[in-house]
Amino acid sequence: MKIGYLIKVRPDLEDIVPEDVEEYVQVSVGENGLYSDEDLEKVKDVDAFIIGMEPVNEQILSAATNVKIAQRLGVGYETFDLKATAERQIPACNIEGVNKEAVAEHNMALMLALSKKLPQASALTESADWPAARTLSDGAFELKGLTLGIVGFGDTGSSLAKRARPFEMDIIYSEIREVNEGVASQLGAKRVSHEELFKTSDIVCICTNLNDTSRNLVNGEALALMNSRTTLICCARGGILDEAAVASALKSGQILQAGIDVFETEPIEPDNPLIGIDNCILTSHVAGVTKPTSARIWEWAHENVRAVVVKGERPRWIRNGV
Repeated sequence: MKIGYLIKVRPDLEDIVPEDVEEYVQVSVGENGLYSDEDLEKVKDVDAFIIGMEPVNEQILSAATNVKIAQRLGVGYETFDLKATAERQIPACNIEGVNKEAVAEHNMALMLALSKKLPQASALTESADWPAARTLSDGAFELKGLTLGIVGFGDTGSSLAKRARPFEMDIIYSEIREVNEGVASQLGAKRVSHEELFKTSDIVCICTNLNDTSRNLVNGEALALMNSRTTLICCARGGILDEAAVASALKSGQILQAGIDVFETEPIEPDNPLIGIDNCILTSHVAGVTKPTSARIWEWAHENVRAVVVKGERPRWIRNGV
C-alpha cells in the first residue's frame, strides 16, 4: 500500500513507517494554506492519508482520487472537511482514547503545579531569594474538598475524574452528549449545566473536543461567571478559549490562575496575549505526547489504514458518517 503522510515536520518518518508500506510520500500546506502542485502530484495515487494537523480539504481530495481512508494521528478531527470526504465515501477517522491517560495526567500536573505555585517557587529558589519563595505558600492550597468542574466527560474527562477522586475532590461535569452514567456514578460525579459549572467550580478543566458548540465556549461571558478563586485549565483544543478574554481575566483578578496547553494558532505566536502573565502556565500542546502514547498513536493509525486498504474491512472511529 502507498500512504500519503500529511505532516508538516517529521524528519524521522522513515523510521516510523511500517515494513508493509510499499511506498509513501510526505506533504504539507504552504504558508498560503494550500498544497503545491508538486505535492498534489505526489498524492495522486496514494491509498490512504495519515494526517498530523494538515487539512484534508477539497484541493487535496480532488488530486488524490485513489484514497480509501483519511486517518488522523490523534483525537481531534477538525482538520477534516467532513462533507467532502463523505461525498467521496472516504471514511474520515480519528483515534479515540489513545492519549486519554496522558492528557488526564497533564491536567493533574497543571492543577498541582498551580495549587503549589511551583513555577514561581522554582524561579525564586534558583535566584536564591529564599524568603520570597517561602512567602508563596501563603497563596498555595490543597485540592482536598475543592470542587473540580470538568467540561466534557468523554475518555479524557472521565480519566481525569478517576485521578482527581483520590485527592478527595468534589466532581461535577457538563456534557452535551450521552456519557457512561455508571462511571460517573461510581466517581460521585454530578452532571450540571455549563453555567452552573463555571459558577461553582474552584477548578475548571476543559476536556471537550472542538466543535460548533464548544468553539469560543470560554469567553468573556463564561469567565464573568467564575470568581477570583477559580483556576482554569485547558488541555483540549485551541479555539475553545477566547485567549484575549482569558488574559484579561487573569490580569484583572477575575480568575485566580490558568494552565493552558493548546492555542488558537500553533505554534504559539510572540504576540499571544497569554504570554508573560505570572499567574499562567503555558505548555506547547504536549499534554497527550509521551513516548508510549506516540508509539501507540502510530500503531493504531496504521492498523486502521491496514484494515481498509489491505483487508477491506470497516475502520474504527469514523467521524463523517460513511
